[in-house]
Amino acid sequence: MRIFVLILGCLFSLNSFAGISLSQAIVHFEDDGKTSEDIEVFNQGNETLYIKVEASQILFPGTDKQQREIYRDPRSAGLLVTPQRMVIASGARKRIRFVRLHSSSEQQTDKVYRVLVKPEVGDVSSTQTAVKVIVAYEVLVLAQPKDPKFNLVHQFNGNQLVVTNKGNTNVLLQTGNQCPKGQSVDDENNQCQEINGKRLYAGNSWAFELPYETPVSFRYSIGMENDVITFEPEQQK
Repeated sequence: MRIFVLILGCLFSLNSFAGISLSQAIVHFEDDGKTSEDIEVFNQGNETLYIKVEASQILFPGTDKQQREIYRDPRSAGLLVTPQRMVIASGARKRIRFVRLHSSSEQQTDKVYRVLVKPEVGDVSSTQTAVKVIVAYEVLVLAQPKDPKFNLVHQFNGNQLVVTNKGNTNVLLQTGNQCPKGQSVDDENNQCQEINGKRLYAGNSWAFELPYETPVSFRYSIGMENDVITFEPEQQK
């Protein structure tokens, strides 16, 4: 996830862009899988950057009670992120290491974290007003429980599809498709519509607004596994 921060101030006549990019935006720790992973941070700008790395645990993810809790004790939270600060020269790259500290057997459901990777801005001065754009990123970290399983229960209410994840791990429903009766995405002049996807954590429900009252297909992923699932109206089962 990109976070754009606009800072108005007195800079040099040309706008300045603090350019970083990450090698990936999601880290998956699967059941009995690897316990550490590195992400590279690239400095694409023309200035040396001072980077702050701040880890948070997401409590009650995907619900009205969702909370973001910055933690100082990695052993209690279950995730070590290091380093917390780094200096990256122009054109250079450095690594952030993510280490899972808790066994999957200690969890009932996924543990969810967000790790902010943000350039820090020092004092600036100039005789002209300009805009400095700072681009920060968030890394989503997901740690599966022992024996992860998903169980998606659905219900059609007219042109609305309600999906509930009754499993113990998150499911990413990617962009879906729904077609009018008698059509498919393979038809040359079809009127099929794309349906925006959604990540459903354990216990989450989501209502998808639909153009038709016909089956809806999504490609879904659980950890690194992918497949296709189709939800059908009751009368068509």
